[in-house]
Amino acid sequence: MVVDAFVLLAEFLRPDPPEPALEFHAAQAAEGPSAAEILELDEALRAARRFRAALADALDAAVQELLPILARDVLARELLLKPADLGAIVAAALVRCAGENVLAVRVQPRDLAALDGLEFERIPDASLEPGDLRLHLRSGTIDCTLATRLDRALSAWV
Repeated sequence: MVVDAFVLLAEFLRPDPPEPALEFHAAQAAEGPSAAEILELDEALRAARRFRAALADALDAAVQELLPILARDVLARELLLKPADLGAIVAAALVRCAGENVLAVRVQPRDLAALDGLEFERIPDASLEPGDLRLHLRSGTIDCTLATRLDRALSAWV
């Protein structure tokens, strides 16, 4: 059997004849929907609205649960590429506690060198993660750990 692969463009452009079933539906549409069809459409719309509302609620719950997890993962990867700027973190904390008497800063032992030149005591604390610090004031402590800073930032979004 030989198949001719060449087909004229006019053959592709010629509209297909309407199917009889489509003509029937077009004639029925001109008459308007029946009462049963209207009830069926109303129920379908209500079901779609309920589904959309449930989907929106599920998305809100998922965002509140997943956003902190994703943010921590992204920050952990970023900190592997470039360590936290502890000098900038201390400077921001000092602005927050302006007028307070700073006694010491507690950091992870590997981060001590990043805080050379501070006029207050630097205390190594192995319980802290790299990039974490706690500022000890005469009136209390400022927690500048990554988890606390991230929670503060995420509270604005969630």
